[in-house]
Amino acid sequence: MKTEKHTTKHKRMRSPAFSLVELMTVVSIMAILTAVASPGLKIAMINAQQNAAMGNARSIAMGLRTYAQDYEGAFPGFETDEGETISTSNDAFRLLLPDYIDSERVFAVKRSAWGKKADGRIDEPEDRLRAGENHFAYIAGLLDTSRTDWPLVVDGTDGSGKYTSTNGVKGGCWEGRKGIVVTVGGSGHVYRMSGDGDSRFIPRYGYPDENALDVGSYMGEIAQLLDPE
Repeated sequence: MKTEKHTTKHKRMRSPAFSLVELMTVVSIMAILTAVASPGLKIAMINAQQNAAMGNARSIAMGLRTYAQDYEGAFPGFETDEGETISTSNDAFRLLLPDYIDSERVFAVKRSAWGKKADGRIDEPEDRLRAGENHFAYIAGLLDTSRTDWPLVVDGTDGSGKYTSTNGVKGGCWEGRKGIVVTVGGSGHVYRMSGDGDSRFIPRYGYPDENALDVGSYMGEIAQLLDPE
């Protein structure tokens, strides 16, 4: 009798096990669900990164507009008060730190190939927006009274005012599909790119066949596109 009771108790304590076929079925279902969900997850991730980049671009534009209020309506131009040449958007944006923008973090675009995220050091002028810490391009030479639909801050191009569909290189941040623009008036837009391959471009507002960053063609000599350093 003792042996029988021990055997019965032992049987009750045993947990059912999956067969090999059942395990393979579960793994197959998980693989199918992952394959179905992956495109949606990728799109959601990219949208979240674009929203973050748009928020950063708006913060930069706000800093520029506040700067202009102190300089008779002029955004940073082509020369500092000390006579130093402004030749990149890094040069221009340094003028905003720390009085108009108190963090380097807003100059980052998650998927940009222009460099890594800024280290946040701005206490000393030489530490501010070193090469690779800013990923946004800038149109220099404008005033806060310039046309409100003109671009002021855009996510980094390939270095020539155009973009590419190749991911992981300069100008390929969103695989040449979209471009982030904040205008002189402060409004932000995510534009669908025009063109194809390595000649993608942000269409000019109201002129879909023209490159919005070919600023000399419609802004004249007053403006110039400055890419990141």
